[in-house]
Amino acid sequence: MAAEAQEDAKSVEEVKTFEGLLRLVGTRGRWNIILFLLCAYSTFVSPMQSLSYQFLGATPDHWCHVEPLVSAGWSEEQILSIAIPVNNETGKPEHCLMYNSNFSSALERGYEWAQNNPQIFDQSEVVSCSSRDFNGSQYRSTVTTEWDLVCDRRVLYSTTQAAVQAGKLVGYVFLGYLLDTFGRRPVTLACSALSIISGFLAAASPNVEFYIFVKIIITCMMSGVYLGCFISVMEACSAKQRDYVGPLFVLPWALGYMVVPGIAYLIRDWKPLQAALTTPALVLVVFYFLLPESPRWLILKGRHKEALEVLHRAARLNGRTLPPDQQVIAAMERIANSDTNKESQEKARESLSQRALNVAKTFFILLTTPSLRVRALIAFFCWFAASMVYYGVALNATNLSADPYIYLFLGGLMEVPSYILLWPAIKFLGRVKSLAILYFVCGASIIVVMFLMLYVPTVPVGVTVFFSLCGKMAITAAFHLIWLFTAELFPTKYRSLAVGEASVCARVGSICSPYINDILGEVVTWAPSALFGIVSLVAAGLSLLLPETKNRELPETADFFEKKGETNAAYEAGEKGQDGGKVELS
Repeated sequence: MAAEAQEDAKSVEEVKTFEGLLRLVGTRGRWNIILFLLCAYSTFVSPMQSLSYQFLGATPDHWCHVEPLVSAGWSEEQILSIAIPVNNETGKPEHCLMYNSNFSSALERGYEWAQNNPQIFDQSEVVSCSSRDFNGSQYRSTVTTEWDLVCDRRVLYSTTQAAVQAGKLVGYVFLGYLLDTFGRRPVTLACSALSIISGFLAAASPNVEFYIFVKIIITCMMSGVYLGCFISVMEACSAKQRDYVGPLFVLPWALGYMVVPGIAYLIRDWKPLQAALTTPALVLVVFYFLLPESPRWLILKGRHKEALEVLHRAARLNGRTLPPDQQVIAAMERIANSDTNKESQEKARESLSQRALNVAKTFFILLTTPSLRVRALIAFFCWFAASMVYYGVALNATNLSADPYIYLFLGGLMEVPSYILLWPAIKFLGRVKSLAILYFVCGASIIVVMFLMLYVPTVPVGVTVFFSLCGKMAITAAFHLIWLFTAELFPTKYRSLAVGEASVCARVGSICSPYINDILGEVVTWAPSALFGIVSLVAAGLSLLLPETKNRELPETADFFEKKGETNAAYEAGEKGQDGGKVELS
């Protein structure tokens, strides 16, 4: 026992990084597994709010409400054939137009007479209508049918869809800063509580305006939960563990993706469905009892006693015994002194008002710090490209099934191989090569789709679908890898901020996707594929300029990679001037 104590004391005296301290606690014990499963559950519930609008806001077939015929008991088929004009381009009944008639003759003489004399109504003026009837065979009620979000109210329907992305955009703008300032645990707890409350409030929305507001709150708070959990897990991992913890962390997203259509299939009313999709989030209440604060963040902020409590709890669960407290705290002080500067120590002691005054400055710190600027710009573009192409390909590809339940399930199913194959790729190839290859495969696949549409329009649909799905699988894996990679590229004090700002760029990309498909695609059908393919190839080239982080400790300072030495030849080449002298990347 005395020999083991001396060995532990010697080990802790040699600790100069958080990874070294983490090894004393253990990286594969019960504490690590509980933390991972706890945080991964937040990934499982996230798609239940962000991917459910296909059912919550579904738009069933609809037509103008013709009160005289409805009151007389005419069937849907009879009303459509007599009172609703046919669209010349689609050959289907109009959704928002009807004949300007009181249909008194049809009511007096009956449906058969009206059917045999259609010219009487065809010659009537066509007018828009103020209310509609909806086909209730598949959905008993949706947000669209609740508030008549069609025709001249369609802009409100688009706004309810945009609210999901807007909530994420708002969340990633502010919550990254809050996570870095106030800690991972308190912000994650607050976001969990607000997401649950707002989720149930959405089911009781009295009007569409309130619903839009609450949807923004829901997705904003869920973004905070996901971001806080992701950062907490990554900061509790060793360098080698991040190879597989990253892909495994996002795997529950695919499972939640596939669960959504199952719940929606059983519940066809949007209000009970919204409540049912929120119910799994109630499990997040256990965060209050089980979610620890990140010890890495506590050490950075100089809160060593609190960090010591977390590490003792982790060591007990892992069956380890830490060296004496004074030695562990001394190790924390060495970590703080070697990995942070006086500016960061002073920033930790700033008052709330001082922090508020520095928000704007902090928001742009990644771009104003020379050693981080190029890294940040490349990462931001890669996030923008991943999000825009991911949603763009999904919206631009041929549907695998006309049934929305099967289609969404298959969409989630295709995510699984993307995450599983990512694990060996980053383990053996590293982050940079894997990311570049994934973007290249995606870009090449979509470019092939473009050429097929342009030069071989008669090609079987299955061929186009195959290349589209290849591109989607590649960009899905790239999207997750850039999450993991960004967390490894930036120092602890800016890590949440970097992931948050990069996620903002991703939201901008996802907002652009439907406009590219709908507006540009209407003019030139193959143009969206060309644009998505080119953006992917550009991202593949730029990603080669990023420093490799495989088996590297998480950086604690902005100049971490410069001090340690780069393993990426392309990145090293950019650091030397023409005279061979060392210059600072900016």
